[in-house]
Amino acid sequence: MEECIFAWSLDGFGSKLFRITETGNLRFINRYCAMDIDENVQAASLNGEYEYQAFEEFWEAFTDQPFWLRFRPIFIHKDYKPFLRDFFDHIPQRSLTMGEICRLTLWLHKLD
Repeated sequence: MEECIFAWSLDGFGSKLFRITETGNLRFINRYCAMDIDENVQAASLNGEYEYQAFEEFWEAFTDQPFWLRFRPIFIHKDYKPFLRDFFDHIPQRSLTMGEICRLTLWLHKLD
């Protein structure tokens, strides 16, 4: 069974993480797509996927990206909201810029 558990976007780029259960095995596939915009015509220029053994492994790779907080959360599965609430509770907000605080608010809103 394949189920989307997380999706996000940023201008011209997006990604969905799927939880896949097959014969008792659990794995996570992150599928992404970047769009090349040329003269009002969109054409996919980069598609791919990465496999992870656990959501936590995916999240570590996701948050290791520079400026990951700028990504816009589209969907967060209810099973992973507690993990993400705990993660966001431990972000030192004093070290964030006003823009980052605004983006953090978007993430927290998706967790409600």
